[in-house]
Amino acid sequence: MKKGLKLVALSLVAALSITACSGNNSNGGSNNAVNNPNEGKENAAPIDPFAKYEEPVVVSIGRGIDPSYTYEGNDTAENNLYTRWLLDAYNIQIKHEWEAATADYGQKVSLAIGSNDLPDAMIVDESQLRQMVKADQLADLTEVYEKYGTERLKQIYDSNEGLLEGVTFDGKLYALPETTLPSAPLTWIRKDWLDELGLPEPKTIADLEEVAKAFIDNKMGGDNTIGMVGTQQGGSLYSTFLSSSDHFLNFSSVFFAKDAYPGIWVKDEQGEAVYGSTTNETKEALLVLRDWYANGILDKEVGIRKSSKEVLTSGQAGIFFGPWWSAYDLMDSIKNDDQANWRPYAIPVNDQGKFNSNQATGSNFIVVKKSYKNPEAIIKMLNIHVNEKQESYKEAVGKELTSQEIPLFLIMGHGDQLDYAVNTTQKVLTGEMALEDVDKLNYGFTYEIASHVKNVKLEPFDNYDIQYWDQETDADFFPHLYAHLNGGSVFVNADVNWVKSLVTAQTKTMQTRWSNLKKLEDETFLKIIMGSAPIEEFDAFVEKWYQQGGDQITKEVNELQ
Repeated sequence: MKKGLKLVALSLVAALSITACSGNNSNGGSNNAVNNPNEGKENAAPIDPFAKYEEPVVVSIGRGIDPSYTYEGNDTAENNLYTRWLLDAYNIQIKHEWEAATADYGQKVSLAIGSNDLPDAMIVDESQLRQMVKADQLADLTEVYEKYGTERLKQIYDSNEGLLEGVTFDGKLYALPETTLPSAPLTWIRKDWLDELGLPEPKTIADLEEVAKAFIDNKMGGDNTIGMVGTQQGGSLYSTFLSSSDHFLNFSSVFFAKDAYPGIWVKDEQGEAVYGSTTNETKEALLVLRDWYANGILDKEVGIRKSSKEVLTSGQAGIFFGPWWSAYDLMDSIKNDDQANWRPYAIPVNDQGKFNSNQATGSNFIVVKKSYKNPEAIIKMLNIHVNEKQESYKEAVGKELTSQEIPLFLIMGHGDQLDYAVNTTQKVLTGEMALEDVDKLNYGFTYEIASHVKNVKLEPFDNYDIQYWDQETDADFFPHLYAHLNGGSVFVNADVNWVKSLVTAQTKTMQTRWSNLKKLEDETFLKIIMGSAPIEEFDAFVEKWYQQGGDQITKEVNELQ
């Protein structure tokens, strides 16, 4: 996911999930059971998961830092509005054992694991988690999670099926995983152009080609009309197992429609792991893209254009691929042309009529050092993150903060958060449901958008074409409602055939070989698409890929199954 989009996604998850939950009314106080979870087990009073420690409890962490992030005043990642409030309100003191730039964080974590010189807690990826479990470096969080996890935290995990099971080994819970913002690449089309030309809604790859050609031939975006816009300079051609929700302005949809899953690990006919970029299905999808490029269907500057989004804003393009929240990136396009009726479709489908997508998976996990004396402090920090903040937060902080201020930040949300937001807002709009019946406690952002929907959506309520929206009366909420009802409704109602990558993190050999292998892959595929390399170059790529480390990597992936 591009940096800007990632911030949108993070803000969406924060709004959807970090909302009210009863029980956080602690004014401080003491709780000996919190200081020592093993003390007085038989006659212990009910545990208050928000009780303030009597004495400061230090949590040393390893921390990834975005070098470009600007803090307020003299604040730092270790000492900021959030960490000072955490100390004042809960007596939890954050100390940085070490820091590393975001790009170097994974290597720093691996060094800490290899030397067994661990902070009290840190965020790791899947392969690092498995390595630490094997080395017996981690605290068993089963009991402290059960005792100190709030109802809100447990509801979030319970609603994301299989999430905790994935970090439970031999019956022991060894990590706290992040949740994911659901995503699949939809096809966004200028429906006003479709309507003007009297074209039916496309469904297949062949249909899309016909629509794009019609847009170009009829100069719907002017003399320089672009049929389909895609990957920009430095961007991805498709999502990968390391960036599973990266579906904006790339060609994931085209590959999926050919039953190809480049960038992720799938099973072959024998049930063995295979890297999707090396399969014949991926070769077939590259042939489609190559033909589209040669025939002028694709943007001629694919892969080298500085900003593909600018093409959408300018009104030149008629088709692009992106997730449901792509609507947020269309605000400038609509502002420049109030007739720009961008509508999403769950297409293209494959030859059997299935709409395929890789499954977005979380790749971050909080782990706690085995010898750490206060593992419940980590549970408490996550409780604080996902529950309604006490009144002192408004006074001490008073604004939304980012992952750069909040230590051990994870994306957290109910598994059905988007479904609830879309369906509930639709019901409030039509009068089928009263606003006061919205579950404000667990879905606070749904309540917010539902309370504004009647100011923004015009009749007919089930038609999301651009002319049936009031963009001015409640301008701040128009983007949220347009994204959820226009994009979100199509996504939640789609019958998606999900394919999950067999692994979501790098194996040992990947840590030294993957950068070069991915460069080889990206350069080869882009050359094939642009016609500067023949399709036979794909077979040469596969051979090189296995020779240059792919064989060993595939072996390691199979060993993880």
